[in-house]
Order: sequence, then structure tokens, then C-alpha cells
Amino acid sequence: MVLGLICLVAACMTGNAIRLRRRLARLGRLPEPPRPGGPRRHARPGEAPRGARPDAGRGGTAYSLITARGLDVPEPVREAAEAYARERGLGMLDLVPSELPVDEALDLVRHLDADAFRADRLRMGRGACYALLAETGAVRRSGIGAVTGLDPDELGEATARLRLYTGAADLAVADLPAWDRTRFRRSRLRSLALVIPQTLALPQTLGAAAAGYVLMLACAAAAWPYGLGVAGLYCALPYAVFTGTAVTPRDLHRVAAFRLLHTPRSIWRTLRAPRTRWERRLITERERARTWYRAQIDQGVERFVGPRRDDCPWCGSDRLARHVTARDILQGKPGRFVLERCAACGHVFQNPRLTAEGLAFYYKDVYDGLGDVLAERILSSNTSWYLARAALVRRFTEPVSWLDVGTGKAHFCRAARTVLPGTRFEGLDLSAAIEEAAARGWVDRGHRGEFPALAERFAGRHDVISMHHYLEHTTDPAAELDTAVKVMPSGGHLLIEMPDPDSWFGRVLRGFWVPWLAPQHLHMIPLPNLRAALELRGLEILAVERREADQGPDFVASAAAVLNRLGLDVDRPWWPRPPGRAEYARAFRTLLLAGPLMALAIAADAVTVPIARRNSNAYRILARKQAG
Repeated sequence: MVLGLICLVAACMTGNAIRLRRRLARLGRLPEPPRPGGPRRHARPGEAPRGARPDAGRGGTAYSLITARGLDVPEPVREAAEAYARERGLGMLDLVPSELPVDEALDLVRHLDADAFRADRLRMGRGACYALLAETGAVRRSGIGAVTGLDPDELGEATARLRLYTGAADLAVADLPAWDRTRFRRSRLRSLALVIPQTLALPQTLGAAAAGYVLMLACAAAAWPYGLGVAGLYCALPYAVFTGTAVTPRDLHRVAAFRLLHTPRSIWRTLRAPRTRWERRLITERERARTWYRAQIDQGVERFVGPRRDDCPWCGSDRLARHVTARDILQGKPGRFVLERCAACGHVFQNPRLTAEGLAFYYKDVYDGLGDVLAERILSSNTSWYLARAALVRRFTEPVSWLDVGTGKAHFCRAARTVLPGTRFEGLDLSAAIEEAAARGWVDRGHRGEFPALAERFAGRHDVISMHHYLEHTTDPAAELDTAVKVMPSGGHLLIEMPDPDSWFGRVLRGFWVPWLAPQHLHMIPLPNLRAALELRGLEILAVERREADQGPDFVASAAAVLNRLGLDVDRPWWPRPPGRAEYARAFRTLLLAGPLMALAIAADAVTVPIARRNSNAYRILARKQAG
């Protein structure tokens, strides 16, 4: 039994090493410089980028070079990088030093698969945080100021942001110097994992490294002759990962020889490293937010709730009953929210509803501010859903002009235009996110405001109008439908996607079913109700998709919501005080619970796949406005 477990651990270690080696092997390598270089030009810190070549060379693309503090990129390397980027039509190229230290190289390939990164043009940027070549126009639009002298974590933040303004991106190994930057490792892991809270970023790498180390020690203690073999394998694996690849760490021999001491020392140094400039800025922003939230919460969140209504907003019936009581599972802000269901029509709605002031409080730092990076990561990972929406419309029409209502930063429009290059996309949103979408070039035109208030602006101009997970956020979904029908031309199409309150998973998971998304979701409309409402307004139902609109595994999402509610993120500013020992201890206990809870959730989702196929957590409906 023990020997079998030891063999299993050895096999897992070897398999992981092979996986990482394959990822390293997929990194490109800069060719020899095309010609000897001359003096290098630098942009001055704090300036808008001036380091670009003015439309020189094949393709006429001007590039800027963004570098970390202390790094001087030789002119031949820069010229080779520009030639490499132009030849492949890249908007961004991250330069990976060939002598990248072992820990940094492993961190990079654990979080980044180069093939997937190249293939999906809609992913957020990640890199080695040494040097980054990017189109000058994208650098300017992104608002990045200084292009030299950046700390590695600041460069990681710039890399993540720049990918949103560029198209194709890649990584390539270059002959650049590299050195130990352990004090930045903690914050670099955040930029690689693309999350802000330290308690979420570190377990993805340091927790996995520590777990592997503990398993190796356990094997050595359980059966020392075989355990010593596992320990020897553990020390030799860096050679298996790096030998024969373009990355040859200068500390490879030292790390391999002393890995039994190196791993705990590296983890300890990472955790004990002083705060970087980037981290201190985040802490300052968070504590400023904490002061504001504390002032709001001290006045009582009950004031954010309006009066309860006695009738159904959809059909007017007074046959209302409490359906579920939910909390804010997305951020963990205080408050309880009641969703009632109409016995006459099945409509589910928040009752009593949040006031405008309450909605502003609970939306704050969800999609922008402190929650911006995490929201970007989530929204950028939904490409398959975005393309499925576009595919449904293409079955019935080739749209000329498309208006996406409630578009946010227009992640859907960005993906859809890759398969509908001839379509003009416009977006509408109530927040400043639409202005960011226009700056990124993800929409041809952005409109900020409420849909009914801007109706005249859209009259007869768009042959497709879409509302993706939008109606449930509105205070009057019927008025939104009226506006859509009013501004659509005859033969125009309306695409709607939203959560399904009749889902079996919602009944089972109750308040922890993620699609309830209290308190943001104000109305949950059953599919029969929406079909009837569209037909009443003179629209013909063309297609309904359920399984294709499913938003992913319900039990896993709910388990993550439970962990979030228990306090995995100690940095949240709406907690009463800055995190201390008690909060970190609570987060640690939650991490211990995470493994078994997520395992059970995965098993539950696997068992209920047949149910999910018949009774998904969302639906998608396409309707056409008839003539007359």
C-alpha cells in the first residue's frame, strides 16, 4: 500500500515535470539580429511612450519597448524582437530572458501555456516581467505612462492591461540578463494569476509547491529506501524540465543540488519579502476604500432597501411568497436579500428592492475599481459563450449593425467581431465601462445612459439588438422590451440571454445558487413568460437554446461562493478592519476546507450532467420583429 502511494507520487511529479517541459518547449526563440545595432533610444520615465520606431520596416508597425528597472535591452535584441513581431503580425511580444531563474521560469509556465496564449487573442496578457514590446498606439491608448524603470510587478500589471488593447500576442526567449527577484515574487504571482487578493494568488503556486514538497518528505519518512529515491527524483526534476529548452537558468545546478533546502527557503523568502511599491499602492487604495465602506456600513445597510411591494411587477397578481433569502456571495458585503415568487406567473423578483443608493453601494468595486482585474479575468474567459451567441444569430441573418445593450466593456463585441468582421458593433451601458470599451476599439461606437432614455438615438439603425444577462439587472424589464421593439426595424432581430429561475439547481442550492446573484439581480424571468412577452409585442420566436447557454458547473460555482463567503479573501475593504492574525487564520482554515469541498462539488456536477443538459441554469432566445 505504502509503496503504491510512493509510486503514485513519483508518477505525478514526473508527469508534472513533463507538462512544464512541453510548455517551455513551445516558447519561441528570437532569431539572430538582422544587422548590427546602433545606439539605443530610451523613453524617459513618466513620459508617454517615445521609444517606438516610426513606421519603419516591413508592415509599417511602430513599437514601443517597456522594460523593468535595471534592464538594458541591447539594440540587436530589440531589432530582432521587432522583426519577429512584424513577421508574425503581433501587437505585443513578451521577451523571456534565456537565463530566467528556476523559480521565475516555473512560475511562468505553471500559469501560462504559450500555445493557448497565442491561439486565444482575447486572453489577458501575462509574461516574464522583464521586457515587453508593444504597438505604440496600443501603449498610448492604454494610458501607460512610464515605459522604463518599472518594477517587475508594475510591468506585470502593464502586460495584463496592454493585451486588452492589442490583437495577436506571443512570448519569445531572448538573450537578456536575469537575476533573482524574490522580493517581487509575491506580487508577480498576482499578475500571473490575474487576481488582486494575496490569499487567492499565493495558494495557486506556493501552496502547490509546498504540497509537493510535503508529499516528497512524507514518502521519505514512510519508507526510507524508496523515499530517498523520490527525494532524488525531486531534486533531479529541474533538469528534466529545462534541459534542451531555450530557457537555461543560471541557477539550475545550484537549485537542483540543494532543492530540499531551496524550496522551503524560497517559499519563506517570498512570504517574508517587504512590500513592493505596487503592493503599497494597492494597500493604500484598499484602505482608502475601507474608510468609505466603514462610514456607509456604520449607518446601517438596511437604509439601502426600499418599501416592499404587494403585487407582482410582471402580471400584477398579489399571490406572492418568499422564494429564497440570499446574501452577497460575489463580494461578501453585508445584508440579506429576499427574492419572492409570484404564484400566478412564476416571476421571481427582489422584494423589497434596493434603492438607487443601495444599487450603487453593492455595484461598487464589482466590475471596476478594486474588482476590475478579477472582473476582466472572468469576462475574458467566456469567449466560447460569446461566439455561441454570434453563431445563433448567423443561422438566421448576416447583421450589418448590432447594438449590444448592457455591454459593459464589450467583451462580447470584441469576440463576436472576430467571426462577424463586416458587422458594425455599438454598445450601450450605464457605467463608464462603455467609454473604456470605445478606447480599446472593441466597439465602433459607445453610448452611455439608460436604454429607454436614449431610444430615439437608435431608432431603425440596428438590425440586431442583444441583451445578454442584462434584463435581470434592470428595474423595469418590460419597459426595456418595449424600447427594443420600438427602435428595431421590421425584420430586425432581438437576442436575449438570462438565468433561468426554473432551473433545478436553483431549487437545490437555494441561496448559494450563483445565478441568483443577489443583490444585483432584481428580476428573474421564466422562459415561458419571456416568450409570451415577446410574442405579445409582435415578435416571432426563431430559436431557443438552453444547454448551449449554460453558464458552467453549478455545484463548483456554489462551492466557490461558500468559500468566498467564509472569508477566503482577507483584503476585502468592507470588512471592519485591516486583516490581522485572526483574519489570516480564518482564511487558512477556509483553504483547508477548499480541497474536500471542491472535490465534492466536482463529483456532484459530474453526477448531475444529465440534469444540466435538460435543465440548464440559463437560456438564450432569438426573436424577429414582423412587418406591420
